[in-house]
Amino acid sequence: MLLRRITQHVKTQNWFAVGLDFVIVVFGVFMGFQVTEWAAEQNQRARETIYLERLHGEVVQLTQDRLQYTSDVRDNQLALSGAIAVLQNQTDRQILTNDECEAIAESHIYHAPTADLPTIAELLSTGRLDALQANDVRTAITRFNQSALRGGGVIDAVNRNILTLARVFPELIQLETVYVENTPPGIRTAARCDATAMKANPQFMNTFVDNRDRYAHYAVFAVEPTTEKLAILHDALDAELGIVHGVVESE
Repeated sequence: MLLRRITQHVKTQNWFAVGLDFVIVVFGVFMGFQVTEWAAEQNQRARETIYLERLHGEVVQLTQDRLQYTSDVRDNQLALSGAIAVLQNQTDRQILTNDECEAIAESHIYHAPTADLPTIAELLSTGRLDALQANDVRTAITRFNQSALRGGGVIDAVNRNILTLARVFPELIQLETVYVENTPPGIRTAARCDATAMKANPQFMNTFVDNRDRYAHYAVFAVEPTTEKLAILHDALDAELGIVHGVVESE
């Protein structure tokens, strides 16, 4: 109908009407593109919100999963520092505490705490990470993922050529199985250390200091950075989704 009208105006040489019809056509096409683009953007934002909400749930769960683990690593760091102070005569204390002795016995253990977030893996594998419009979240995801990868490399490095001190120096560290009545009850391994003999054994001291340095690298460069980047990602998701934790509404 519009094309027929334009043709009629051309035949009658009504150029003003032709121009007006042309403007109407162009405006209609422009508005059609705008509506299509707006609808596509709305669909993209809706899909993005679904991804971010899913990722937020995974981050909350991962934070809880890593909480006790990170706390244990920090406690072991303190215990190993205390043990070094005793064995290198940096304190008046001459006897190792139970925690310090057990930290020495377990100074060869460097677990890889979980850092898996399935939604990030999906975004990376499908190439959708770059399409996220939430810039702060996208940056936080990238930094968390880089930190987790670097942490895995650190753990692989510190696990090379490690020594189990209780096996190499059984006369200095005695292991025994004990029953624990905590909740839940169970069996665990306890350790007894001869601090005086440890101080007098240069080979043990060198090996222990090496283990302790490895554990420090493991804690400082593998565990802690990923935990920090996870917290930053959590904050970015909260800001993007408008989530406030720990607020109780008054009635």
